[in-house]
Amino acid sequence: MVQSISRSLPTPAARPPPPHYQTILTPLLHRRFAHACLISLGFCYLEAIIISDKSNFFWVLFPISMTGLKCFVLFFLSAMPLLILRIAQLHVVKRAHSSPFHAFQRAIGSFATYSAIFTYVLSSVVFMTLYLLSCGPEDQLGVVVEGRSYERPRLNERFLYLVFFSVFIGVFRGCAHVYYDRARLVFPEVPYASYKDAGAAQIPTVAWNVGYYVSFFSIFGPLVYFPFRYILWSHTLAFARHFYWLNRSAALPSFPVGPTLFIRSCFLALMIVLSSEVSHAAFNAFFTEDPFQGGKTITDKSSDPNGTLITGLRTAKAPLTQVRIYSRFRRNCEWLTVSTADGLRGIEPHCPQPSRPPTRHLRRCRPQAIIMGTHP
Repeated sequence: MVQSISRSLPTPAARPPPPHYQTILTPLLHRRFAHACLISLGFCYLEAIIISDKSNFFWVLFPISMTGLKCFVLFFLSAMPLLILRIAQLHVVKRAHSSPFHAFQRAIGSFATYSAIFTYVLSSVVFMTLYLLSCGPEDQLGVVVEGRSYERPRLNERFLYLVFFSVFIGVFRGCAHVYYDRARLVFPEVPYASYKDAGAAQIPTVAWNVGYYVSFFSIFGPLVYFPFRYILWSHTLAFARHFYWLNRSAALPSFPVGPTLFIRSCFLALMIVLSSEVSHAAFNAFFTEDPFQGGKTITDKSSDPNGTLITGLRTAKAPLTQVRIYSRFRRNCEWLTVSTADGLRGIEPHCPQPSRPPTRHLRRCRPQAIIMGTHP
């Protein structure tokens, strides 16, 4: 009789799995990446206004003009590649090397090194190209310099130096990106409550980097150019003669870097470095902000907040997700409710060994062990 009644009872429905933490976090990160892109787009528009012709101030400020075209070219070919580079190389743990030689050997053979250098060179050359196209004949920054009516045009070494200067900035900045590990996202000890606080914390770093790099490039640019001067001049002259009826003389002119070109190179270095630093600062500001919305954690949207946190803890291939959970633990010091033995086994490797047998219901994890243990 008892067996027949138990067989007639319906089987309880299986408990649905909790929503994955990364599923909830990903849309939030997408919105923050879009906000970082908007900050970079606004700065590109400001740069486009600065380098444009000021003869008609209305058309300079009007978006549907050459200013708007320069802005979009700067954004998609200068600022956006840097943001994509940050996403592609994103990590949160400091890289460890056995020796400086091992670090150098690993950087030389890494695709990430060359992709960083290419991205910075592209960003610098694109800005330099738009700047040279925006200059008038009185600036004498064209490919050739027109002489008297009875003279052939000459190759302009001022133009050649500025192109070399932009490549030099890109190569050095790309190497510095790898050396200082700019792809790493550093989280503060005390989480930032908003992106405004995170952005304000980036200002001293941006000011220092801009001042340091602009001074370095302006002073060492002519010194680095001097050993390559004859090689660049001879090869560029041979190539340019296929397109221009140039002077037959191949002798080097006087050194191009004078007071005027030095001041111009300082301005160009300032614009190039500031553009990349603003992109980095915007990315860091939005991605180091706590994942809170309206004063509530993003797991409050889940029907099972603790289960959602557990799914994030077990995501070993998403270090940013685990860092967000670490921030969640540090803020609230929550106790995890583990309902299944499988979930217990998933968390056990990241938890300290207890002095007595653990219960089946509650375990408290150390967030720092989670981060360092899953991402060596």
